[in-house]
Amino acid sequence: MRVVLAMGLLIVFALAGAAQPSERVDLLLVDETQTLQASLMVQVYARALQESGLFNFDAKVVSVQSSYDDPLGVNLTEKRYELIVIVPRGIEDGSVPQVWMITRPIGPQTRPQLLAAMDLIRQRVEQGSAGLFKALTVMDDGALGIFSSVFERHGWLK
Repeated sequence: MRVVLAMGLLIVFALAGAAQPSERVDLLLVDETQTLQASLMVQVYARALQESGLFNFDAKVVSVQSSYDDPLGVNLTEKRYELIVIVPRGIEDGSVPQVWMITRPIGPQTRPQLLAAMDLIRQRVEQGSAGLFKALTVMDDGALGIFSSVFERHGWLK
């Protein structure tokens, strides 16, 4: 119940005003959650992100055995993303209290719009969950750097 409340708060904060950048960020939201209730909350969050005007938005619902499994495999489409946000399996029960933001390594060439979008997601996740969840980037966790390499090799990241 605590997770559902936190996700509900996350949605409320995500709907709160967001500035529109001149160029949108290509975002793929990956939902690994395993319960109907959590998946519905992720869908509402996805709609809030989409309606923010910050993103060119796509979403995938996937089933994985572990939160550290590759949820995407090889990209058989032409679509590539600047940002892949994973709501990992385990967030429902608190065993994985993070939302993961996967990008190429952050550096001087990183677009300001991408940095702003990541800051917005980070703030909304932390504020909306009353600190229960964090939004991590490839700069925060080595495992996310591995995901970045795999996703780039498999054709998901631009």
